[in-house]
Amino acid sequence: MNYLKFWFTAKNQHGIHSPFMYDFVTKGLYTKKKFSQSTSLDVFLKCIHYFQPKNIELKNGHKLIKKKVITEFPTVGFNEPFDMIYYGELLSETEISSMAEYAKKQPGGILFIDEIRKNKNSKELWQKLLQTSFHVVTVDMYYCGLLFFHTTQAKEHFKIRV
Repeated sequence: MNYLKFWFTAKNQHGIHSPFMYDFVTKGLYTKKKFSQSTSLDVFLKCIHYFQPKNIELKNGHKLIKKKVITEFPTVGFNEPFDMIYYGELLSETEISSMAEYAKKQPGGILFIDEIRKNKNSKELWQKLLQTSFHVVTVDMYYCGLLFFHTTQAKEHFKIRV
């Protein structure tokens, strides 16, 4: 039932009026290339392909994801400063505080958060994260979410079908 509700309120490329988000959706998310059977991992890898970060941090030691990233994108590093951070799941509010610090240090950074609807705690933390002021653009894709710190973009929240 939740997914159906999300589906009817979310947009595809035709309902997006932000040039930044429209380009990302049409040239990144909706590309034909499929990196993984897992929707979230596929979205994450499509984000890497589109945004081409130099360095990624994988929180909570995701060895299989790191192996997949290295296989698909051999030039991506895993050293600071990080252009993109992957969170396998939001576990506590202290992670939200560390995200705010990251936003200050890396104004063009991207946060990818997987399993934003895994359980009640994940949903509540995602909602708290949406209420914070340190991000500029948020994208809810039901399975996962993105936060962007692009200062040239107006503050906006998107729900995108993937």
